[in-house]
Amino acid sequence: MALRNIKHILVVGEKNIFHELSEMIEIAINANAIMTRMLLESSDGKPLTEAMQAIGSLEKKSDDIAFKIAEDVTSGAISPNILDNLLESIQHADSILDYYYNLARELDRMSKAKIEISQIDYKKEWEPLFESMLNLAGKAFSKLEKLFSTSNVADIVEMRKEIQTIEEQGDDIKDGGFDKLYAAAPSLHYIQFLHYSELLHKFDDILDACEDLSDEIVSIVTSILK
Repeated sequence: MALRNIKHILVVGEKNIFHELSEMIEIAINANAIMTRMLLESSDGKPLTEAMQAIGSLEKKSDDIAFKIAEDVTSGAISPNILDNLLESIQHADSILDYYYNLARELDRMSKAKIEISQIDYKKEWEPLFESMLNLAGKAFSKLEKLFSTSNVADIVEMRKEIQTIEEQGDDIKDGGFDKLYAAAPSLHYIQFLHYSELLHKFDDILDACEDLSDEIVSIVTSILK
C-alpha cells in the first residue's frame, strides 16, 4: 500500500467520526485504570461498589458517543462505501466499555459473596495474571490512539499489526490461565471457578474488540483509497 496522507481524503464528517471514536478509546483508558485498582482492592477486601459505579458512568458516556456517531453515519455525512465498516467500528468501540462494566459488576458481586478464598493464592497466582491482561489492554489502547491520530496509511497498517500481536499475547495468557484454573478446580468453590473463568473471558474479549476495531479502520482506509 502506497504511503499516503489519509487526512487529505477524508470528508469533514469522517474526520469527526474518527475523532469521536478516539474519544471512546480515551474513556476505555480511564475504565482500564479503575479496573486495575478494583483488582488490587478486591484482594484487600475493600468495597468495590463505588468503583463499579464509576465504570458504569463511563459506559453510559461511551453509549452516548456511540449513539451520536451512529446518527452521523446514517445521516449521510460520510462516504456510502464505508458506512457498514463505520457502524461495525462503533459497535466494537462501545463493546469495550460494556466488557469493562460487566467485569466491574462481576468483581463487585464477588466481593460481597460469603466465600472463603485464599487471599495469598489470589495475590500470588491470579492477580498478576489479570493485571497482565489489563496491561496488554492499555498497550492496545495506546496503539489505537496512534492509529486514530496518524495521517499516514502505512502507520495505520503497522498499528493494526501491533494490536494483533498484543491480542495474540492475550490469548496465550488466557489459555495459560484456563490451564491453571482447571488444575486448581478440585480445591476451588464452584462460584470461585466461575468467577475466574468469567474474568479470563472478558479480559480476552476486550483485546479481541481492540483487534476487531483496528481491522475495521484498516478496511475503511483501504476502501477510501480505492
